[in-house]
Amino acid sequence: MRSDRASGRASRGPLAPGRSTVVRSAVTRFVVWSVAVLLVVASGTLLLSQPLAESLSLHEADVRSVAFANSVVAPLVDEGVRAGRPEAMAPLERLMRARMADGSIAHMKIWTADGLVLWTDEAGMTGRTYELDPDVAALFGGTGATAELSDLDKPENAAEQSHEELIEVYVGFLAADGHPLVFEAYWPTERIQHDVADIRWQFTTLGLVSLLLLALALLPLALSLARRVDRGLAEREEMMAHALSASDLERRRLSQDLHDGLVQDIVGLGYALPTVAAALPEEATAERHLLEQASADLARSATGARELLTDVYPADLRSGGLVAAVEELADRQRRRGTDVDVSVDPRLDDSLAVAQLTFRVVREGLRNVDKHADASTVAVSAALRGERVVVEVRDDGVGPSATVDEPPAGSNRGHLGLRLLRDTLRSLGGDLTLGRETPGGAVLRADFPVLGPMSGLPSAS
Repeated sequence: MRSDRASGRASRGPLAPGRSTVVRSAVTRFVVWSVAVLLVVASGTLLLSQPLAESLSLHEADVRSVAFANSVVAPLVDEGVRAGRPEAMAPLERLMRARMADGSIAHMKIWTADGLVLWTDEAGMTGRTYELDPDVAALFGGTGATAELSDLDKPENAAEQSHEELIEVYVGFLAADGHPLVFEAYWPTERIQHDVADIRWQFTTLGLVSLLLLALALLPLALSLARRVDRGLAEREEMMAHALSASDLERRRLSQDLHDGLVQDIVGLGYALPTVAAALPEEATAERHLLEQASADLARSATGARELLTDVYPADLRSGGLVAAVEELADRQRRRGTDVDVSVDPRLDDSLAVAQLTFRVVREGLRNVDKHADASTVAVSAALRGERVVVEVRDDGVGPSATVDEPPAGSNRGHLGLRLLRDTLRSLGGDLTLGRETPGGAVLRADFPVLGPMSGLPSAS
């Protein structure tokens, strides 16, 4: 049987079976998600580098200002400096100017607790008094420090407004004579920009390289898992194909037994009853009428049994094709007075398992229409949509009175055929639903994945 199927498929040409797309799609998703994560990490690093660099620069300016205030400035500030005597101010002036010569510090000030500028490099500000912020006033008498990006709108920062943003650091210290003072330094922000560039390069490179190495390390595992899934799907498809073939074989055997046994017995009995009726005496009218009624009942039973054989016996999809088999089902429904429109994608014939499932859905749908719908028109469609098959049977009848699981009106058995078909489709990763059509009628819809050679085909336009 497998060799017959293989040769039948190979003869169809362009839709010969190929590898499943599971591995390819899994690797594609892995690569896409890896690239997405890399982009997120890179974007996050770029966004976080600015505040991180500012924080590092503020901390560095804080540490350097504390060291400068306590080791350089404090020993030079004594009572003479606080009194403003020129001979006491000269050494402080020379050292402070020399320190600023390299450009690492833009401006410096020394404050007293009452807001007096004891010394500054800015002309005309020494000796002026300004209101101190609470956080600066709290530094007097201690050795703490506070650093921030400068607010150049303050009155005491008028001379700095020609500069771009600066790092402003206040350091509490004790003068040589133990008097509490505050040292203020303005550091240029060029270092922040330098730190931002360094952090962006170092952190982004480290993060991206680490993630890339992790992705490369996980790629073999992803490929292995995808291949396992691929093999599992292939085995499941093969098992389902065998199950469908076994089901068809059992249907053929059952049809043969019915035809050779029950149907022949009914037909034979139907031929015998008229002979018995003819042998009765003329006055046995009641018995003759009973035999005639039984003969008519047997004729109807024979017709029903033949229709049952047609339903049970599987269509020869391998030689006749799915389209012809569905048209045969439609013709049977048309003979009952229903207008049936059929639209079947011929590519569904390229997989015997797909053709068998499609045929079963259409057959069950038309059977349901015939028994419950009271419809005048029916539309049957079966098409490829991506890598899935969608089969629909729509009618303009009374509409469904129940779901697949519930019995229809006037019945206590339920849609047993639909439930069995739905369970089969769900085992393949599909589903079967019965719903109400707008403005009236019902729609039976089956959706299941492609089995075998049609994987990767584009959907029908």
